Amino acid sequence: MATSKYMGRDKGVDLKDAVGFFSWDLSENKVFADSVFAHIYGIPPHELEIGAPIEQVIKHVAEDDMPRVAKALHETIVSGKPCHQTYKISHPSGKSIVVTGQGRCLRNGEGMPSIYTGLVTAEENGVKSNDADRLASHCIEALKLAKRRRHALAERYLTSALGALGRRAEN
Repeated sequence: MATSKYMGRDKGVDLKDAVGFFSWDLSENKVFADSVFAHIYGIPPHELEIGAPIEQVIKHVAEDDMPRVAKALHETIVSGKPCHQTYKISHPSGKSIVVTGQGRCLRNGEGMPSIYTGLVTAEENGVKSNDADRLASHCIEALKLAKRRRHALAERYLTSALGALGRRAEN
């Protein structure tokens, strides 16, 4: 079975094992994400480190899936309830990739939608990795990004996720 790799600036990411983390600041319309998310969507990692507009991310969603994805994002922003969906993206490499996303929209102190945060996984040939060690390593990388960006809430969520995986956050 051939594996599909998207080669980024520094390294390739095997899409069948990929878990990418993101946070979308709604007021600034900027998506911040780790390098795995960037590789899944085929966006240069440095663009997501400084924040890219959501339009740059969702333009890769397959045309047939776009209405459903847009509706689910809207409903999650309005309700604050978790969102879980699977859709296809058209990767800039020309491949069609099946992505499963999970997220929710957090509220600020006034109760207004503020940060939409979550994760995406990429499925290759219908096989998804359940390897807890790989997930933990992705959580650790996302935690480093959250700390650099001073996203305290994301730090708490990622630290909690690591605890659920039986791992401690590295200082």
